[in-house]
Amino acid sequence: MLELKHLRSIQALAGGPSLKSAAAKLFITDSALSHQLKDLEQRVGATLVVRKQHPLQLTQQGSQLLKLAEHVLPLIEKAEQQLLQPHQQQSRLNISVDCHACFQWLLPSLQQFQQAWPEISSHFCQDKDYNGLPLLQQGETDLLLTSSVKIEEQIHYKALFEYEMVLIFPPKHHFSKQASIQALDLKSETIISYPIALQRLDLYQHILQPAKIQVQQWKHADNPAMLLQMVAAGMGVAAMPYWAVEHYARQQFVQLRSFERPLWRPMYAAYTKNRHTCLALQAFIQLVLHQALEHLEGTRRVRAKNHHH
Repeated sequence: MLELKHLRSIQALAGGPSLKSAAAKLFITDSALSHQLKDLEQRVGATLVVRKQHPLQLTQQGSQLLKLAEHVLPLIEKAEQQLLQPHQQQSRLNISVDCHACFQWLLPSLQQFQQAWPEISSHFCQDKDYNGLPLLQQGETDLLLTSSVKIEEQIHYKALFEYEMVLIFPPKHHFSKQASIQALDLKSETIISYPIALQRLDLYQHILQPAKIQVQQWKHADNPAMLLQMVAAGMGVAAMPYWAVEHYARQQFVQLRSFERPLWRPMYAAYTKNRHTCLALQAFIQLVLHQALEHLEGTRRVRAKNHHH
């Protein structure tokens, strides 16, 4: 019996100075609104607006309809936004990464994706600290590749693969005589890392901190190339993903060793739950997974459960 246009008409008429101003709000003519109002009054069998009043006044039945309009119309608007949002956002795919060294294997995935989905505009979206979660929460990025799970409402984490973190050191370092590295070995070393909080460094969080080891010194490198150069020059040692350094170790630019208890770290694809049905996003995730498992040394499939929160 009632239609949305009727509820919108009542809302526009309520408290308005005149029928003319209500019609202007609705982008219809005065006569069209007058006709709509008569039609509605016939349907409900009651007068809804007191005519010839300035400002316009609703009758008791009109006020009942206004309450309904104020309850229903915001719900309709919210539902429309939620339904339209995935389609509106499918024209872009902004990607963030919490890992400085990930770009070398992400770029081929992105290139394949752009060939398969030319209508999608895709970009890397980073903050200076390589902390992508705030960008994801604010809607600035659509996909975050990360090793850290922070349980949060509306964020979905999909487990992709695991990769091994190894220690790299200069070719003539005394570590070359060891089969593996343990936390205590690092006590008198200078550690080179990216300029981020210690708690976000795998070496600190999973090797040094549990063993309560304080190292001699920390130095910083802004990117993987600089970090490798500093290690090769004998300025310190560093923890890096195996796939990022095995090529340089084969060339004897640096040497590498696993930790005594090998340090495997997970890689997750994180995105907001309302993007779960976005075909472009899911296609890119599958490309990333294939690229990692087929072409990256020191990676393996992960069977960890997905996190739905």
